[in-house]
Amino acid sequence: MKYVVGKPSILTAILLSTFYSLLGVAIYIFTPWEGMNYAGIVIIFLSIFVIFPEAACSELMWEIDTQTLKFTNYSKGIDKILTFYQQLFVAKRFPYQVVINLNQIDYVAVTYAKVPRAPFGAIGYDVWFNIHTYDGSVYSFIALTLSGKKDFNQAVDFMKEQGIHFKDGYHILDALHSHEHLSYYLERIDKEQSK
Repeated sequence: MKYVVGKPSILTAILLSTFYSLLGVAIYIFTPWEGMNYAGIVIIFLSIFVIFPEAACSELMWEIDTQTLKFTNYSKGIDKILTFYQQLFVAKRFPYQVVINLNQIDYVAVTYAKVPRAPFGAIGYDVWFNIHTYDGSVYSFIALTLSGKKDFNQAVDFMKEQGIHFKDGYHILDALHSHEHLSYYLERIDKEQSK
């Protein structure tokens, strides 16, 4: 049995790449200045070889099976672009950054982070896993960005079945099983913490 949380967003990548490619074509065709034609070509090139791979490669993705927990958490666009091309030409499968054997995990601390969301700067909340191993190492990654709640809950339930213990001081995992929106719950927790 295997559970995967987070998926590459190919449709979003196609839409963004198409939009910027059409913008580049429009600049190339409709501009009266010859120098702007080069700008159109550069925009088309960037939309195909930079924007598409960055949008297609998921920022967060983790997988759990009966033996291992694998995850990736890209904080930079260049990392996502390089991973996309590595997956395409070298690995032929998704390369995870970290692989941890389940028998090495002591417990998983569940917490959250307050982050600005583009494009308007609204505040959102990400759920983080801090994985504490028996050798004292701590691995942290974004476990949920408020989408894919069903996959996340199934994966966490599977982890509990495998004997992994969770320390959830904010009761985030319980809130994910309720009907309340997690962002409202975390906002309320955040306001209580700041008092």
